[in-house]
Amino acid sequence: MEKNVKSPRRIAVTWHPSLAEAHVLSSEIVSVIKQQYDVEYIESFSLNDSKFREALSEGKYDLMIALGGDGTMLRAGKLGAPVHVPVMGVNLGHFGFLVETQRNEWRYRLDDLFSGNWDTDKRMMIHAEHYRGENKLHSWEVLNDIVLARGLSIRPVHLFVHINDIELAEYVADGLILSTATGSTSYSQSVGGPILRPDMRNMLLTPISPNLCVDRSLVLPDTDTVTFILGGNVEAVISPDGYDGDALEFGDQIRAKASEHSAEFVRFEDKGVFYRNITRYMQRNPTIGGKRS
Repeated sequence: MEKNVKSPRRIAVTWHPSLAEAHVLSSEIVSVIKQQYDVEYIESFSLNDSKFREALSEGKYDLMIALGGDGTMLRAGKLGAPVHVPVMGVNLGHFGFLVETQRNEWRYRLDDLFSGNWDTDKRMMIHAEHYRGENKLHSWEVLNDIVLARGLSIRPVHLFVHINDIELAEYVADGLILSTATGSTSYSQSVGGPILRPDMRNMLLTPISPNLCVDRSLVLPDTDTVTFILGGNVEAVISPDGYDGDALEFGDQIRAKASEHSAEFVRFEDKGVFYRNITRYMQRNPTIGGKRS
C-alpha cells in the first residue's frame, strides 16, 4: 500500500442505482463534507450516470466515495483505474469483502480521510480480448475474473490453453476461471482454488469440474500472457467479472494479460485486516436472500 500525502479536494460520491438507502446516504455525506471539511467541490451521482463517467474520465475528481457492496466497488474501481482515482467504499451490501468502511463508521472515517490517515491499496487488473480469426470482437478490463464456461448444453467444453505461446494443456471441463488475487476469494475459491493476498500481482488459472485432465489451479506471474482457444463443438460463453460477455464459437481465442491499469482503494487499516477478516467472511454466506451489490 502507498501512503497518502494529501487531503482530497475534488470528490465524487457515487451510489448503487438500485439502493434507495444509498441515494439518501449520499446526500447526507455530501452535506457533512461541505459543512465540516475544506474541499474545492463535491458532487453526487448514480454509478450509471453518463455525466459522472464523462467527468471522471476527464480527470475532474481526485477521490470517489462509493456506496454499495462489493459489486459497486468493482465497478467504481474499474472506472477510476485509468485516471488513478482511489475509491473509498461504504458498505451497504451483504458481504463487503472489498469495502472496509461499514455503514455506521463513515463519519469518523471522514476525519481520517481528510487528515491524510489512509493508504492507497493498488489491485492488479486483467485485460482480456476476444478474437475470431484476426478480428477483435470485444475487450474488457476485469478486477475479479474472467470465466469461460459451457452455455446451454450440459456437456463440458474443450479449451486449449497457451502460456506465452507455449501450449500448456487441453482442458475438458465445465469451464476455466482466470482470476486476479482480488478475485481469488470469489468464484475461483468456490471451486477449490487457493486464496491469494489481494495486493499480489498474480493471475490464477482454475478449472471448473475438470474431466480427466489437469485439476489443480496454476498461479501465474503478471508478466505472462494466457491464450484460450475453444475446441470441439459445444457452445461456450465468456463472462467478465460476472457480467454478460460474448458467446464463443469454435476456434475463437481469448487473450489475457495483466492490465496497464490498477484499481485503487482507500484503506484505513493495515494489511493485517485481510487475515483478520478472511475466516469471518468465509463462515457466512452473503448471497442468501440478497441483491446484486
